[in-house]
Amino acid sequence: MARRKAQAARTKRPSRRTRSKRKATGPRRRKGRLWRVLGKLFAGVLLVGLIVAIAIGAYLVVLDREITGRFEGRRWSLPARVYAAPMALYAGLRSTPDELAMELRRLGYRETTGSHPAVGRYVVGPYRVRATLRPFHFADARRSTLPVTIDFGAGRIVEVTGPHGPLSYVRLEPAIIGSFFPSHGEDRLVVAPDETPALLIETLKAVEDRNFDTHPGFDIRGILRAVWANVRAGEIAQGGSTLTQQLVRSYYLDNRPTLTRKLNEVAMAVILDARFEKADLMNAYVNEIFLGQDGARAIHGFGLGSFFYFNKPLLELDAHEIALLVAVINGPSFYNPFRHPERAKGRRDLVLNTMRDLELIGQRLFEDAVARPLAVARNRSGGRYYPAFMDLVRIELAKDYDRKTLSAEGLAIHTTLDPRVQERAEQAVVTTLASIERDRQLPEDTLEAAVVVRASQTGDIKAVVGGRLPGRQGFNRALNAKRQVGSLIKPFVYLAAIESERYHLASPVEDTELTLPEFDDWTPTNANDEYRGTVPLVHALAESLNVATVRVGMDLGVAGIAERIAELNDNVPTAYPSLLLGAYDASPYEMSEAYAMLAGGGFKTPAKTVTAVIDAFGGTVKRYPIDVKQVADPVAISTLTRALQVAMSRGTGKRSPLARSGVAGKTGSSDDFRDSWYAGYDADTLTVVWVGRDDNNSHGLSGSRGALVVWDAFMADTDVEPALTGDAQYIAIDYDTGLRARPGCGDVVEVPLPAGTELRWKPGCRPLRDRVRAIFD
Repeated sequence: MARRKAQAARTKRPSRRTRSKRKATGPRRRKGRLWRVLGKLFAGVLLVGLIVAIAIGAYLVVLDREITGRFEGRRWSLPARVYAAPMALYAGLRSTPDELAMELRRLGYRETTGSHPAVGRYVVGPYRVRATLRPFHFADARRSTLPVTIDFGAGRIVEVTGPHGPLSYVRLEPAIIGSFFPSHGEDRLVVAPDETPALLIETLKAVEDRNFDTHPGFDIRGILRAVWANVRAGEIAQGGSTLTQQLVRSYYLDNRPTLTRKLNEVAMAVILDARFEKADLMNAYVNEIFLGQDGARAIHGFGLGSFFYFNKPLLELDAHEIALLVAVINGPSFYNPFRHPERAKGRRDLVLNTMRDLELIGQRLFEDAVARPLAVARNRSGGRYYPAFMDLVRIELAKDYDRKTLSAEGLAIHTTLDPRVQERAEQAVVTTLASIERDRQLPEDTLEAAVVVRASQTGDIKAVVGGRLPGRQGFNRALNAKRQVGSLIKPFVYLAAIESERYHLASPVEDTELTLPEFDDWTPTNANDEYRGTVPLVHALAESLNVATVRVGMDLGVAGIAERIAELNDNVPTAYPSLLLGAYDASPYEMSEAYAMLAGGGFKTPAKTVTAVIDAFGGTVKRYPIDVKQVADPVAISTLTRALQVAMSRGTGKRSPLARSGVAGKTGSSDDFRDSWYAGYDADTLTVVWVGRDDNNSHGLSGSRGALVVWDAFMADTDVEPALTGDAQYIAIDYDTGLRARPGCGDVVEVPLPAGTELRWKPGCRPLRDRVRAIFD
């Protein structure tokens, strides 16, 4: 019973008051659970936020360390610049005011008026040129800005005057003829803040980043303003990125349009802006920004851009030129002034309009600048490129420098190339080959040519032409085309004869038919199968008589002659009798090495293309002095030189307009007229010319009909200094017999003979006094 009461008590329905209490406590319990859930969620979010913040902070710390360290130690890969030899101006130099003005224009100088031209400008008159030369670090000295006056008369310079009086000479700064840029292709010319025009800096801010001086690296207002300006202009008139962001994008990132890249760009820009002065950032931008493409070479920075587009230093740019450089930033390919001049001019004028609106330039200057054509330089990067010559420069530099050093250390390579000589040689090849093809009715563009020009006494290479398209990189025939040299070998046969002291220029040699049984009955023949009997040695060389040459060579020994040739150019010939007639493959460059010994009076001076290497700070890394070694008797060389003068005046070179100028030279041709050669020298210059076909087929040109004609064109209107022939006593001999003869008695030439040499007189050609004396003797 008690148990039932207890159960009844437990199951008794609660009272109204109790139910009311329970209704009151239920919602409070649910609200407490909600707050607990929200609290946990907030704590989770807070924890995640804290983790993200820590991660971002850590990333920014790492990013800060990375980009700050890299920016502080920034060192662009600076390609080595290759310079031609500077042009020296001095009293007596053959030149005219117009010719000098052309040289100044080649270097980017501009003609002006007045008596005191600014730096990089010149004034030209009928008999005088005034110019203010730019500062330049030559291989041997640094020159500051220099005003000069050059007076002319009778086709020559009369006087050179500087600010303090007459000067013995003055040098124009050399032209850039090449560079060694890195494998990634970036090329630049770094400029310091004081080498950057203030107008360029202000224009960059006006067009690209008006709040550059105040924003923290990115600019929301600039972005909005750019959007509005672009909408109004109907084109991209302003960019949304700050200069700092553009610098980050160029220096650290790529151009992929991703959100991650953009966020990184902003973060990096903020860090750089916080860590570095605005002037440092601007200078980095000026040297880093991409401004165009030149084949495989990427043009970076305004320093190089100024030369690439206008062929002059950045400080010399006018307002319209600065505007064009700023204009191409927005799209170097799209606004390429060489390919899209109208498009580029429109963009340039838009920049000029902005410059005028912000009062960077006045209204008159704006109107003048807008009226100007683009006037971009076709002769880009401060000079032409000479690929055949540059091949030799690379070979010479490879002995001392690796590619990384050449492409990254900012070296200045000073060379021996003379642009005026080079362009004369190129012009001679191009015009003469076309003329020969036309006159001889040869198929057009089938002939090729190569030319090597070097200083007779020093070995300095003045010019190299590798083909009839000289400005185009390709097969360098001057260096790599090994062709049979023909009669160009003969002077070395006769040099051996003279050195042996068994022969002199009047020695009789037999020019009669010859067969060599010990060499498979080899039978050399003369041109047209004509034989002249007994002739003096000078006649045999001058007329290039094959059989007489073989007789002399066989008498001396072919092996010794082969060794002598190998000593001169490291190209070892095979010692067969056919070598005596030029069965020897050599390049024009190798033949210039051999003939250099003749032009140098018996002294071997190896070819030289580099004179000095200067580092980025102006210090001398290495100089390349003249290396001279005596390899032949100077008396024998002067004797041979005289014989080669006779070869020009009386022999195979007699058709040349310069035949009697004192030049020593020899023509040559190979079997079936496949190769036409000429090598000649005066006191200053040695030149070797080859003309032929790449397919090695016959063209029908002897040495005098092909290569000599090219040489004639090259030497036209130049001063010729007779080749040096020593102080030996000259004796008049009959050209055909070698007998002594008085001047004017028949065909007489004067030649040096060894002391004590006695010759029979040619009948009837003895001077009267000697005939009278002979009667009484």
